Order: sequence, then structure tokens, then C-alpha cells
Amino acid sequence: MPVNGSLHGRAEWFIVSVFALGSVVFTLAFFLQPVHDPLGLAFIALLAGVSEVLAVRLHQDGRVSVATVGIVLAALMFGLPGAALVSATITITGWFCFAHREVPKLAFNFGQHSLATFTATSLALALGGASVAENPAWALCAGVLVGLVIWGMSSVAVALIMGMTSGKPVVPIYRANFSWLFPHYAALGLVGGGLAVAYDRLGVAGLAILSVPLLLSRYSMKQVLDKTRENVLRLERSNQQLQGAYIEIRNMSDELSHAYTGTLESLVAALDVRDQETRGHSTRVATHSLDIADLLGIKDEHELATIYRGALMHDVGKIGVPDSILHKPAKLTEEEWEFMRRHSAMGYKILAQVPYLRPTARIVLAHHERWDGDGYPRRLKAEDIPLGARIFAICDTYDAIISDRPYRRGQSPDAALAEILRCAGSQFDPKVVEAFEAAFPGWREEDAGSHARPLYLPAWKRKDDAPGRAAS
Repeated sequence: MPVNGSLHGRAEWFIVSVFALGSVVFTLAFFLQPVHDPLGLAFIALLAGVSEVLAVRLHQDGRVSVATVGIVLAALMFGLPGAALVSATITITGWFCFAHREVPKLAFNFGQHSLATFTATSLALALGGASVAENPAWALCAGVLVGLVIWGMSSVAVALIMGMTSGKPVVPIYRANFSWLFPHYAALGLVGGGLAVAYDRLGVAGLAILSVPLLLSRYSMKQVLDKTRENVLRLERSNQQLQGAYIEIRNMSDELSHAYTGTLESLVAALDVRDQETRGHSTRVATHSLDIADLLGIKDEHELATIYRGALMHDVGKIGVPDSILHKPAKLTEEEWEFMRRHSAMGYKILAQVPYLRPTARIVLAHHERWDGDGYPRRLKAEDIPLGARIFAICDTYDAIISDRPYRRGQSPDAALAEILRCAGSQFDPKVVEAFEAAFPGWREEDAGSHARPLYLPAWKRKDDAPGRAAS
């Protein structure tokens, strides 16, 4: 398991410590036990080196080989010095062939391989108490033990250095890169134990013959991994295509949403032509509603769009109100007021026919409800009233007070502020009134009756090159 990545601070000290400890146990191995049958050990080291050269590349920078079998075999047949020598051979071979001759990687991999090999071999010898010749079953079990201990210690060491150099948590790195190798190393340990039995019974010649299938398994492994890598690359390309398609669909959805909003604003502009006295009222109220929504902490784009559209379309039901009532300069009769009050329900019926406007329609239906329950048409009370309608009620009242009407002149912003504060808790939601107070200084500077620029304008309505901005 070679280490990759740049070196940082603690990682350098970690590498130095691992290399130092590994060097100590590597040297100690040759003092604790003598080397018997150097020719056989050299042959095993050669097989392990060839196995490492034939390592199969994984999808990214990793690789997998059967060289661990050589360490297991050497550990069971030659003890500590044999395992140390074969482990060093594999490390140097891998560094020479795959690690771009980076000295820190050689030092770290030598240290962690030596530590893992020494620990695994010592543990097997301490727990076994029997030779391969005396108990072949022990050789198989000890082989699995050596393989798993090497896997555990080496994988933890590499995960630690990867975490230090990348700044990422060690546990996720370990799970993603090493946990799945458990059965691989268990199988390699079992094969190593079996080859130890064969070597004990048949010698170097038998080992050479039995190693051929093991080396040929590399071909099968390569076929599987190459196919896997090909599938991974195909999935990555498909994922990139899906991401591109998602972006296109999202952009089309945004454009469609912008077009919907532009259509609504165009409809409101057409309604303004019918009622010149309130021209620009809906756009100003919609813009002010977003100001208060922002102060209330509303960040959801869909909810903001619903509030904006509800304020923009609140008077769409007046399409069904006769001009004689809508433009009457005198005070309306009770019968005329009853007819006028129907416009919120009529607006709801118009908008609810369009699925994406149904949330907006609920605001239109409730835009004349009162906090104390004395509004119309359903006499909703407090938080039963949609928040968008509660926000709109204040913005609508403010704009109505400061704007001119056929039957009166508009009043000052301060007069509107005083009236709205007076009605907090009766007509208006007190929390929304607090947000209005915070927004009021900016509104006071606006010209009464000015035509606020819509948040979105279709391209054919723009008078400059500045793009419109949709609220959704």
C-alpha cells in the first residue's frame, strides 16, 4: 500500500518516526533468528519481486498485487529475517517501478511494511508453537493471520499519512480505500500458508510449479480490473453528461419561471391601463413585500416568489368589477362595497386554474383578512392567515395611504407609519409591523406614486442592457 501526496508538518515527523522504527525492527529481525536455506529465501524474494512488478493498476493511483503471498510464505518458512528481507524487496521494487523515485515514499513504505511484517510474523510464531511440517493446518491459519495483521497495520499507517497530507478525516479515508481489502488479504494469507506447506514437502521445484497458477491469476485479475476501470470511466462520462443535462434543464426551468413572472407583470401593466389612478401600485407593493420578507428572514426562493406574485396579482379579481364601481369618485354604497369585496375570491378563482399559481392564489384570497379576524372573505385570524397575505396587508395599506386617489390626496409617509403602528395587533401582525418599521426609513426616501421597476422584465420590454432578475 504505497503512500501518495505532499508532505506537511506533522506528516514529515510521522514519516521519520515510522522509518526509524521500521529500521530498528528490520535490523533486529536478523539478530533474533539466523537465516536458513539462503537459496530458497532468495527464490521466494525473487518471486515476490516479480509479483510486485506485475501489480495491476486500479482506477486511480492505486494498484493491487499478490506479492503479500511472498511475505506470508517467508514468514512461515524463514521466520523474522526471511519476512523482513522479502518485505524490503517488495518495497524497493514498488518504489523503483511505481513511486517516481520519491525518497519520502520509500522511507515511509519501508518503515510501515517492516513494522507490519515484524509484528505479524512475531504474532504467528508466538501463537503457533508448531512448524509447517508438523501441522499443515497451523500453516494455513497462521498464513491468514499474517496476511490480516499486515493489512491492518499497513492500511492504518497509510490512512494516517493520507489524512495528514490531505487534511481530511482518517476514518472516512480508511473506509473508502482500505476496509474493502479485508477478504483480499485473508485470501492471500491462505494461499501463502498453502505454498508454505508445498515448499516444505516439495522444495523449490514444487514451489516454482505451484507459483505458476498464482502468477497466471494476475492475468485474470487484470482482466477484471480493466473491465471495472472501463465501467467506472463510462459511468463518470455518463455522470458528466447527466450533470450537463441537469444544468440545461435547470436553466430552462429558470427561463420558464422568468417568462411566467414576466407574463404576470405584463398582465398587471395591462390592468394598470384600465385603472390609471392606481398605476404602479401592484409593482410597488410587490417590491415592498419582498423587503419585509427579507427582514423576516425568509430565504426560500419559492416562498419569496410566491409572496412577490401574490402581491403583484392581488387585484386581478377586479377584472370582474364594473368600471362604474371601480372608478366611482364618490363613496361606495353598501351594495357596491359588497360587490367590491368579491374581487379577492374572484382573483383566487382566476389564479387557482394555473397549477404553479395556486400558492399565489391563496395569498390573493386572504389579502383582505385582518389579524383580529374581522377581515374578509373568510374571517381568518392571526397565523391562520398566510404569511404572504399578512406581509402584503401592511405594504398595501402603506402605499394606499401615501398615494393619491380620486376622492382624496395622498398623505405623508409618517402619517402612514403612525396609522400602521396604531393598527398593530388588530389589523396587522405585530411581528410584521416590526419588520415594516425597520424597512420604513428606506421607503420614506421614495417618491410617492413612483413606478417601481419590476424585478423581472422580458427582453422586449427592456430599455437598457441590464438583465432582469426573477424572484424565483
